Amino acid sequence: AWKPWAPTASQPWDRKWAAHLFRRAAFGATAADLARALDAGHAATLDLLLDGPPKAADLIPTFNDVGRVAATRDGEGHALRGWWLYCMLHGGHPLREKLALFWHNHFATSINKVRDPGLMFRQNALFREHALGKFGPLLHAVTRDPAMLLWLDSNSNVKGKANENYARELMELFSLGVGNYTEADVREAARAFTGWHTDGQGFKFNPGQHDSGEKTVLGKTGPWDGAAVVDIALARPACARFLVRKLYTHFVSEVPPPEEALLDPLCDAFRKSEYDIHSLMRMMLGSRHFFSEHAFRKRVKSPVEYVLGAVLATYRRYDEADAHFRPLAHGQLVRWLSGMGQVLFAPPNVKGWPGGRVWLNTATVLERNNFAAALVSGAVWLPPAEQQAFVVTGDLPPPKALDPARALEEEKATKPADVVRVLLDRYAPGGVRDDARAKLEAFVADDEPTGLQLARRAREAAHAILT
Repeated sequence: AWKPWAPTASQPWDRKWAAHLFRRAAFGATAADLARALDAGHAATLDLLLDGPPKAADLIPTFNDVGRVAATRDGEGHALRGWWLYCMLHGGHPLREKLALFWHNHFATSINKVRDPGLMFRQNALFREHALGKFGPLLHAVTRDPAMLLWLDSNSNVKGKANENYARELMELFSLGVGNYTEADVREAARAFTGWHTDGQGFKFNPGQHDSGEKTVLGKTGPWDGAAVVDIALARPACARFLVRKLYTHFVSEVPPPEEALLDPLCDAFRKSEYDIHSLMRMMLGSRHFFSEHAFRKRVKSPVEYVLGAVLATYRRYDEADAHFRPLAHGQLVRWLSGMGQVLFAPPNVKGWPGGRVWLNTATVLERNNFAAALVSGAVWLPPAEQQAFVVTGDLPPPKALDPARALEEEKATKPADVVRVLLDRYAPGGVRDDARAKLEAFVADDEPTGLQLARRAREAAHAILT
């Protein structure tokens, strides 16, 4: 299952599999992305997504400079959320950003308690720095991160009255998972973290509040401190399996739950690589299992994936550098994401967003519908007070850069079957069921629209596809 996949005559490298890779290793693809991927081939495209363009790392200092400024704009983190969406769309290495989002959910920390956008920015930069590196250094860095220390009340963890919050989450949520430690392990590990405090700006060790006595943690006895406990957890075989299962679910398939035997080769390779995330992602995303029906369309998109994927499929700016129109307001996307249940920098609790079908309920599905309508009408970049009238009346065509119907002109599509084919190629590469295609074609053909009416019908069909 985990051997490298290679295209064949019966399963060629085509739009279906290129789009599948971009959905998982990025946030989606523009039409230009898919065209370049088909020209470059599978191997080169996989390398590009894993490693980023040659100068992708050079952009990080500039993005960080902007992020620091965004963190000062408001105390609630609204500007910071818009900045991160900008990084996801323009950062040059979407897998790095997608893994930063994964680690944000894994080490779930909320600004609602931390109350400091600057500390949330620094934690976000930490996730980006280690996104494709080794998990050990990442876990050690998070253990000393001031936002995490505030989030889990580490300043109240003192000798003789240990606070168990971080020790518990280290084992349950960050490294081992339930069933792979005992309550005694948590109590002893909490002692090791006594005196691991923050002054509100960085890590501060308070030796007078540290319990330097012997502790027994996960079967190991010694005068452990927090760093030693992290290393003990990393040495447990359960750590690799816990992380592999979570990464598999996020990047490969949510259903059905993978059997242990399927994960064994990934776990073995992950341990042997000293928890090298880049190597694990290459093994998963380049595998025969990934490029099979076992993984194809086996995840519910998170709101961030849904919104950015739809924007990339529609928004012409990512295809043409010289498009002239009002820039997409990333702050408006933040508002839509909130309605869909994903507020960046504010996961619901220490377990993060559960994902899967939990993303879909009557309120959040309606918000996805409304977002899709605003996107295909061009109203997504308007202020909220202007959006509703624009979407309802539809009196104005969208700017061409935001118009799904422009694809009809490019492909010279006028017949209903061609219109649907063009739209599905853009919004659902890999196709849909025959009955769904037939209904779309009947919808486009109704009353035989032409010209402006056909363009409007195409936008309505794009809305249907997106929902």
